[in-house]
Amino acid sequence: MRFDHAHTHIHSYHDWYLTPINGEDVFAERSADSHRYFNSLTWSAGVNYAIGSWVLKANVGKSFRVPIPKELGADGINYHIFRYERGNSSLQPEESYQFDAGISWSWKNILDVQIDPYVNYFPNYIFLNPTSEYVEGLQLYHYTQARVLRYGLEAQAAIHLSRFWTTELKGEYLYARQRSGSKKGYTLPFSTPWSADAGVKYAFSFGKQSSPDAKPLGFVSLNVHIVGAQHEIVPPEKPTDGYWTLNASAGHHFLLGSTMLRLALHADNLLNRRYYDHTSYYRLIDVPEPGRNFALMIGLEF
Repeated sequence: MRFDHAHTHIHSYHDWYLTPINGEDVFAERSADSHRYFNSLTWSAGVNYAIGSWVLKANVGKSFRVPIPKELGADGINYHIFRYERGNSSLQPEESYQFDAGISWSWKNILDVQIDPYVNYFPNYIFLNPTSEYVEGLQLYHYTQARVLRYGLEAQAAIHLSRFWTTELKGEYLYARQRSGSKKGYTLPFSTPWSADAGVKYAFSFGKQSSPDAKPLGFVSLNVHIVGAQHEIVPPEKPTDGYWTLNASAGHHFLLGSTMLRLALHADNLLNRRYYDHTSYYRLIDVPEPGRNFALMIGLEF
């Protein structure tokens, strides 16, 4: 159990330039001086139970989040995301009641399966609500609260074909619904669609670490990432088409006495597909996700 007390003080802020408002040029006040005090009692409880090849987990609890100053007092253009954001000084702390479980099963170090369902109920979820209004040439989003029910599932399975070969399949799904407010019955803005990954990995070693009994220190993997279309939207949001990408990675650890050199190369979107991520704000200005992308990482442990 835990008790939290928070005090948020937002100072008054005016633009340094004049803005015409109701026929008069004024230094517009973007946020008013305010003091807010928040209190909350939160708790959680959980249990883990292992029997044979099974591991069962369950957790239940209550959490809360204090609204940040931007959510309370914003009133202006967010140039990073290209939209106009307006805060809400009357927001209450966001509370959540959640239950999550975990079920995992292993068979002879060959097959591993894990399923993690969860459910959350928010009496007053804080989110940025899109509107059809435009302010200073950009779409207006304003912070609001609503009762929200959200549940989902994460699952994964791995098959160890041999000491060197592993295949993996994993996926996730999220459902959300607003239970009150002006958008009652809709999902949440920028809700993630379902997704799945399928991959194969080969582990190896070369050099002095390549003996039959040594643990492989290198790997090469190939992955297909699939994302479903998202038609569950909040007006005036637009739906997003589904897509898939092909990705690869390779790496190796080199033992140099008491020092370890780590090298890893990642190659994403090998086929250079053009697609939009529904959770990305850049799709609002028709900017797709990156095309073919390579990243080399070097680490040294000493």
